[in-house]
Amino acid sequence: MFPNSVSALSWPSRALSALLLVAPVLSSPLLASSGADPIASGASTVAPCPGEVDFSKLAEEYLARHPVEGKSADQVNMSELVTAHFAPARVGAIDLRFPRSALGDKGVVADFRDVVQAILQVHLAWLDVVGAGGEQADKTRTDLAELLKWLKGAKLAPNPDRSGDFFACLTGGAEHAEQLARVAEGFRTGAALGLTPRGSKLQVLVVSPDRADFLSLAGVMGKLEPDSRSMNWNDQLMGWTEFGWNEHQVIALEYPPVKHDPSNLADGMKMDLREPTGLHQHVAQRCAVQLCWHCFDKLLDPALEMALAQALVVDIYAENNTRSGGASRGNTTDGMTAFIPGGNSNGGMLPPTNADSGWRTTFGKDYFVKPLRASQKLGAKLVESKELKLFGFQLTSDDTSKRVAMKAPFFGAAAVGKELPPPEFMTDYQEFFRAYKTAFAHWLRDKSGKSLEESRKRFGELLRKVAEVGSAATFEELVAEVYGAPLSSKDPGAVSLERSFLEWLGGGSN
Repeated sequence: MFPNSVSALSWPSRALSALLLVAPVLSSPLLASSGADPIASGASTVAPCPGEVDFSKLAEEYLARHPVEGKSADQVNMSELVTAHFAPARVGAIDLRFPRSALGDKGVVADFRDVVQAILQVHLAWLDVVGAGGEQADKTRTDLAELLKWLKGAKLAPNPDRSGDFFACLTGGAEHAEQLARVAEGFRTGAALGLTPRGSKLQVLVVSPDRADFLSLAGVMGKLEPDSRSMNWNDQLMGWTEFGWNEHQVIALEYPPVKHDPSNLADGMKMDLREPTGLHQHVAQRCAVQLCWHCFDKLLDPALEMALAQALVVDIYAENNTRSGGASRGNTTDGMTAFIPGGNSNGGMLPPTNADSGWRTTFGKDYFVKPLRASQKLGAKLVESKELKLFGFQLTSDDTSKRVAMKAPFFGAAAVGKELPPPEFMTDYQEFFRAYKTAFAHWLRDKSGKSLEESRKRFGELLRKVAEVGSAATFEELVAEVYGAPLSSKDPGAVSLERSFLEWLGGGSN
């Protein structure tokens, strides 16, 4: 899960190299009818997959509607386009961007306000994640609480000024400008966190209100950045909810429809349709990943980033049923880290996540502990020895007719070289690991010590050491230093954090 080093590739090259991961390649060009993000795409030299959507035309039409002064459509770059046509909003460590063209729509602005609320909620929780204390942190908590209270009732202002920042369009925006600036300064400098952020560039989150806008932006990305076309100019994009380049992420505020229709690219599904906080969960998970990048740059493996982000959503909203899980920074180790342990980094792609998976029966309210324990008990019957009974987890084939046990370790160097299950188990394996790493992050942060206080103190110490020490030590070395035990081991009898986690699962502790 946590390799010794992470490459410094930038978007889109980092993302693209992450995306061809495991065999076999699925036959369907549409990977994510449930609204999940595909994990895969090809290396930048791969030609775009031919499909039914004309992304080049979408890009040309979008650029015609969004000209950049002094530049032709062929001269403009993505950053210039965003600067010209998206209103900024400084929200903590994140530079939010909302399309100015949508700022006169009351319903859309309400969704944008919800995006800001979700990001502020993550910042408030992040102070506890890194163990921030002292006067500066306390003042920031007060500011965040007051901003959240204001936003709860904020609405589109009469005759909004769409030429400035987003908050000028909200009632009460001017009155809270000073608080917003303080929070941004505290997180961007690290003064509120008690650490010096490792990320050297500002994290930008571009918000796309509907599916047509999202698909058009990805088309523009492919047109302006030809190396990204293998990822952005194929029909798989119709199932995505996010993509990125460099420090920019673009997130959609609608899930794809259950059935894709290339003739109706505007068709989408509200994220709050299945869960009242669905949109909040989606935004919060992506923001938490960006906070990892801001604080730790490339020093945390993508799997830990996603584990923290997924667990944090449960902390805030008491569940996590997001349909996304892709859009990591990307590197050649992502196949065995952020998404699943094992696999060939040079070929194949993962199936979509399954919104109706058995791993989601609790909607993550328990950090997925209940379904993991049930799988562990069933897996104990399938492993070859009593010594491994805590290490096996039962997976089910797509047609539910077959069972197989996948055995720990799943983390760190100990998991390198792990064999993948047969293809018909890959959907369940992906959902299993999503649940497994979320539960592990919860256990490490809240249950690994003798008390909640001790657990959180050590977890905060680990994260601060990552920021302080940097690349002078690997993540696994810092884990061993802080916890006095390795992250994991191939020897089932050896002491390790992963073994302790498995024992906790098997013991039925709360």
